[in-house]
Amino acid sequence: SDFASSFNFFELNFDVDAERARHFQTGSLDLRLFLNMAADFRGHYLMEPPDGTGYRRAYRDDLHSFQVDGVIEDPPAEAPMAEEPTAPPAAPFGIYLAPPPARQPRLPGPYALVSARGSNEFGTFVSLGHARRCSAGADEGVELTLARRYVRDDDSRWRWPLSDMLRSVVAPIRACPWEHSLPCRLPADIIAAEAARRAQEPPPPPRPVLGQLAHHTAEYQAMMMRKRGRD
Repeated sequence: SDFASSFNFFELNFDVDAERARHFQTGSLDLRLFLNMAADFRGHYLMEPPDGTGYRRAYRDDLHSFQVDGVIEDPPAEAPMAEEPTAPPAAPFGIYLAPPPARQPRLPGPYALVSARGSNEFGTFVSLGHARRCSAGADEGVELTLARRYVRDDDSRWRWPLSDMLRSVVAPIRACPWEHSLPCRLPADIIAAEAARRAQEPPPPPRPVLGQLAHHTAEYQAMMMRKRGRD
């Protein structure tokens, strides 16, 4: 329902090797055929403007590469529904607000992690997501979900091999990697940027010694007097 109610539309394609193409032509869409697949997306997508006003517009990525992990994983079991709350003893005025029921997350079936990176008119981006079998009526296929994070041009993840991005997903629940493994910036990048900024700063002025500048100390004055005496 989340996708059905969206006005956004994606028309992307990519090349596959001859062996996979032969299986796809027979109508086979086994998720195992997508394992270790790496390719570049081509095409466009229609999306609403960022401010939510106006008509959909066609966008194209200058570069959009993706890679599918080599293993199929099973999602964790869904949490059971919370029991019906029991009303406490009579409160003043008889008011009692029942807590909302526990949220039921929409978890995929067996899935394979997917990483991607690219660039377009808005900047550079990295993505994490998953591929899983899906069905819509009588049609069956493989659904690819990618969450995109636009990053700074000096973000090291944009230069990582896509396999390294897949290995960076270490949380126990990997079904939604964008929720925990796609931060705005990496701590290492923040430290490196701060070190580079400090390296470009001018050197600090001489530090005072006991409240005096170094060239105002008695030792400095005595040295200058000896030098003048030699001259």
